[in-house]
Amino acid sequence: MDRRATLSALNKFDAPLEELRAALVELDWDSEPVITLSRVDIAAMLRRFTSGEVDARTVEARADAIECREDIQFEWGDEDVIASAIHDLANPTLQGQLNVIVPNVPAGISLVTKPR
Repeated sequence: MDRRATLSALNKFDAPLEELRAALVELDWDSEPVITLSRVDIAAMLRRFTSGEVDARTVEARADAIECREDIQFEWGDEDVIASAIHDLANPTLQGQLNVIVPNVPAGISLVTKPR
Protein backbone atom coordinates (compact mmCIF):
# COMPACT_ATOMS: atom_id res chain seq x y z
CA MET A 1 0.00 0.00 0.00
CA ASP A 2 1.18 3.52 -0.70
CA ARG A 3 0.98 6.34 1.87
CA ARG A 4 -2.45 7.59 0.78
CA ALA A 5 -3.97 4.10 0.74
CA THR A 6 -2.48 3.21 4.13
CA LEU A 7 -3.68 6.39 5.81
CA SER A 8 -7.10 6.15 4.19
CA ALA A 9 -7.46 2.55 5.39
CA LEU A 10 -6.44 3.65 8.90
CA ASN A 11 -9.00 6.42 8.83
CA LYS A 12 -11.83 4.28 7.41
CA PHE A 13 -11.12 0.99 9.27
CA ASP A 14 -10.61 -0.65 5.86
CA ALA A 15 -7.72 -2.94 6.86
CA PRO A 16 -6.64 -4.89 9.93
CA LEU A 17 -4.79 -2.73 12.44
CA GLU A 18 -1.71 -4.96 12.57
CA GLU A 19 -1.35 -4.73 8.79
CA LEU A 20 -1.64 -0.95 8.99
CA ARG A 21 0.87 -0.69 11.82
CA ALA A 22 3.39 -2.60 9.71
CA ALA A 23 2.75 -0.29 6.77
CA LEU A 24 2.97 2.85 8.94
CA VAL A 25 6.41 1.83 10.21
CA GLU A 26 7.63 2.01 6.62
CA LEU A 27 6.42 5.60 6.14
CA ASP A 28 8.55 8.64 6.95
CA TRP A 29 7.07 10.89 9.64
CA ASP A 30 7.84 14.17 7.94
CA SER A 31 5.49 14.30 4.99
CA GLU A 32 3.01 16.77 3.63
CA PRO A 33 -0.65 15.91 4.36
CA VAL A 34 -2.12 13.43 1.89
CA ILE A 35 -5.53 12.79 3.48
CA THR A 36 -7.98 14.79 5.57
CA LEU A 37 -9.62 13.53 8.76
CA SER A 38 -13.06 15.04 9.29
CA ARG A 39 -15.66 15.29 12.04
CA VAL A 40 -17.71 12.82 10.01
CA ASP A 41 -14.85 10.30 10.12
CA ILE A 42 -14.61 10.56 13.91
CA ALA A 43 -18.38 10.28 14.29
CA ALA A 44 -18.27 7.13 12.13
CA MET A 45 -15.54 5.71 14.38
CA LEU A 46 -17.65 6.41 17.46
CA ARG A 47 -20.77 4.90 15.87
CA ARG A 48 -18.83 1.71 15.14
CA PHE A 49 -17.86 1.58 18.80
CA THR A 50 -21.34 2.27 20.17
CA SER A 51 -22.85 -0.36 17.84
CA GLY A 52 -20.37 -2.96 19.08
CA GLU A 53 -18.70 -3.36 15.70
CA VAL A 54 -15.31 -2.42 17.21
CA ASP A 55 -14.06 -2.41 20.77
CA ALA A 56 -12.52 0.42 22.78
CA ARG A 57 -8.98 -0.91 22.29
CA THR A 58 -9.41 -0.75 18.51
CA VAL A 59 -10.65 2.84 18.64
CA GLU A 60 -7.82 3.78 20.99
CA ALA A 61 -5.19 2.11 18.80
CA ARG A 62 -6.47 3.74 15.62
CA ALA A 63 -6.66 7.17 17.26
CA ASP A 64 -3.16 6.64 18.65
CA ALA A 65 -1.88 5.79 15.17
CA ILE A 66 -3.48 8.98 13.81
CA GLU A 67 -2.36 11.30 16.59
CA CYS A 68 0.63 13.51 15.72
CA ARG A 69 0.94 12.33 12.09
CA GLU A 70 1.94 15.20 9.82
CA ASP A 71 0.59 13.39 6.75
CA ILE A 72 -2.99 13.50 8.06
CA GLN A 73 -4.54 16.94 8.09
CA PHE A 74 -7.67 17.81 9.99
CA GLU A 75 -10.75 19.21 8.30
CA TRP A 76 -10.40 22.94 7.76
CA GLY A 77 -12.32 24.94 10.33
CA ASP A 78 -12.57 22.02 12.75
CA GLU A 79 -8.88 21.39 13.41
CA ASP A 80 -9.07 22.06 17.16
CA VAL A 81 -12.17 19.91 17.69
CA ILE A 82 -10.70 17.02 15.71
CA ALA A 83 -7.29 17.26 17.40
CA SER A 84 -9.01 17.24 20.79
CA ALA A 85 -11.16 14.26 19.82
CA ILE A 86 -8.19 12.24 18.59
CA HIS A 87 -6.26 13.08 21.75
CA ASP A 88 -9.16 12.02 23.96
CA LEU A 89 -9.73 8.78 22.05
CA ALA A 90 -6.04 7.87 22.01
CA ASN A 91 -5.50 8.48 25.73
CA PRO A 92 -8.09 6.67 27.86
CA THR A 93 -5.77 6.69 30.87
CA LEU A 94 -5.85 10.48 30.84
CA GLN A 95 -9.35 11.11 29.52
CA GLY A 96 -11.39 8.18 30.81
CA GLN A 97 -12.68 4.96 29.32
CA LEU A 98 -14.33 5.28 25.94
CA ASN A 99 -17.74 4.00 27.04
CA VAL A 100 -17.81 6.78 29.65
CA ILE A 101 -16.53 9.65 27.51
CA VAL A 102 -18.28 8.93 24.17
CA PRO A 103 -21.35 11.00 25.08
CA ASN A 104 -19.08 14.00 25.71
CA VAL A 105 -16.17 13.36 23.36
CA PRO A 106 -15.42 15.16 21.38
CA ALA A 107 -17.23 18.35 22.07
CA GLY A 108 -18.61 19.52 18.75
CA ILE A 109 -18.73 16.08 17.16
CA SER A 110 -22.06 14.34 17.27
CA LEU A 111 -22.66 10.69 16.50
CA VAL A 112 -25.19 11.94 13.98
CA THR A 113 -22.77 14.30 12.26
CA LYS A 114 -23.56 14.49 8.56
CA PRO A 115 -21.31 15.84 5.81
CA ARG A 116 -21.69 19.57 5.34
